[in-house]
Amino acid sequence: MKIHFKDIIKILVLLVGFSGFAQEKSFYIRSIRSIHLENTPSVMQQLKFQPVDVVYNKITQFLNDKITISSSGTFDVSAFANINPGVMGSTIKDSIHVELYLVKNNPEQIENILAKTIFKFSYGNFDVAAGLLIAPTEVQLQKNDEISLWVKILPTSNIDINKNPKYDHVTKPTGMQQIAGMRIEKLL
Repeated sequence: MKIHFKDIIKILVLLVGFSGFAQEKSFYIRSIRSIHLENTPSVMQQLKFQPVDVVYNKITQFLNDKITISSSGTFDVSAFANINPGVMGSTIKDSIHVELYLVKNNPEQIENILAKTIFKFSYGNFDVAAGLLIAPTEVQLQKNDEISLWVKILPTSNIDINKNPKYDHVTKPTGMQQIAGMRIEKLL
């Protein structure tokens, strides 16, 4: 069997590509377990991850439900959560407003919100999982900053989410496995 020069070059490029990806300074976590939310408008509720949810980690420490940045720098952060209010029997005037937050350190301080998105459930989609996406955002983070994902039902909602304690609101939509996730990539 004769190996050609072109084949050797292709193999070297492939190996360099894989080694470059393996050294990527990033963190990715995703949950495949559904999460219950309380029907408490205006109250921040954390979407907690477990160690088994970590897919890739080269830049953080994950201990006791806390994602801690290992070194200061510029980062690209993004997140998502699939939320289903689970409401049956609503009217055309009903709505539920939900915000998803990516937060550093303390969720009670507005300046610590790195990024957020809002979704308004309305008549016809109260029992369907909607994907809330926090688009990639460039932020400055310091060593030991803790990053977390939070949900808040807004007081502008005029009906309640499903109150059954056995109902999980953060859940997978049809055809997908991931429930919620977060990605952090170090740029500088």
